[in-house]
Amino acid sequence: MKNVSLSLIMPLKKREEVRNRWLFHRLNTLLPALMKKHELDMWIVTGREYHEDPVLKTLYPAAIDSSRRLTILVFWLDDTGQLRRGAIHPNPSFEPFYERIWNRAEGDQWECLRNTVGNCEPERIGLNVSHSFAAGDGLSHSHHEHLQMVLSDYSDRFVSAQPLIVDWLSMRSGKEMMAYPAIAELARGIAEEALSSKVIHPGITTTEDVVDWIRQRVLDLGLETSFYPTVDLQRMGSEMDRIEGEIIRHGDIVHLDFGILYLGLATDTQQLAYVLKPGETEAPEGLQSAFFTALRMEDILSFHMKEGKTGNEVFRSAMAAANKEQIDGMIYCHPVGPHCHEAGALIGLYDQQGDVPVKGDLPLTANTCYAMEFNIRQFVPEWGQEVPIYLEEPVALVDGKVEYMAKRQMGFYLI
Repeated sequence: MKNVSLSLIMPLKKREEVRNRWLFHRLNTLLPALMKKHELDMWIVTGREYHEDPVLKTLYPAAIDSSRRLTILVFWLDDTGQLRRGAIHPNPSFEPFYERIWNRAEGDQWECLRNTVGNCEPERIGLNVSHSFAAGDGLSHSHHEHLQMVLSDYSDRFVSAQPLIVDWLSMRSGKEMMAYPAIAELARGIAEEALSSKVIHPGITTTEDVVDWIRQRVLDLGLETSFYPTVDLQRMGSEMDRIEGEIIRHGDIVHLDFGILYLGLATDTQQLAYVLKPGETEAPEGLQSAFFTALRMEDILSFHMKEGKTGNEVFRSAMAAANKEQIDGMIYCHPVGPHCHEAGALIGLYDQQGDVPVKGDLPLTANTCYAMEFNIRQFVPEWGQEVPIYLEEPVALVDGKVEYMAKRQMGFYLI
């Protein structure tokens, strides 16, 4: 059992330095390539204080935490094909990440934007509007109206920046890819602590107690959860797949769904523990067999998750392979990044086991991280019933193959 130490967590100043290096690198290398890939001559991102565009948080340096009334970031490719980055805001902390291009003496921020567009004459201007991805739909209605008015001569050149946003949010730089496994392993260590006798005392501890412990532990470590954790039970004789709000008993499977947010990157993992009955030293053979089947399902998913294949293609081929081996499973994998359920190619949905329109039609891209999420059901003789095994592991697409970002859970934790 792991004991996660505060020494593994960087102090605030160090975190900010790391994130600033990552941002500068992404702006200098990834964003120019994405602008050209998606044939955008300009990208305009606007934000209002207390009503922020979700993308802005990924574009701000550490010293910028909000739009401070109004912020306009504008990116454009100049005549030489080089990416220019302008901040229409007086805050000096935007430098050196952005060039501050607003001169108050020459007009307000919107006038500055109009002059910038006029000087560039872009053919395609990307705006953050999207019917499919919430994170790509951050342009408010009033700002959209204002842009149409201020840039009336160019409004017919407005296009959705959704394809660029999806890649910007889901694709990781080399520096981030080097750090992400440590973040995933940190989350796994907290999960392993939670699913141990340090926290769980059969006959006393409830599932809600474990949730409360996790949330407090994450807070004490100076971290954030990427979503509200879930702890539930699989229990012999129960007609419910997932029991919540109950006292944990001997013989239960304890299922944890949990993630953290650290250095601007989210994790999402599901781990399992078995609560030994008196006299037991391991889980019943039927449960262990079901867990091994779940590991086989992971192997199948790993094999079929290929760069360039769409999420729907991966879903269909993986499910066909699982069915061929008579595995009763469900697949619902999603990207992770700054958001837990990140924009990008979906591989199935929990409530839609088939092709997913739009999101499933996207291809898997290199240097993208995924929560490999699924479940299998298998008859367990000792319980006399089918038992679901829910698992989720953080993985990355690197050099054309899937790599686990944290130590893979190969069997039940034992309590």
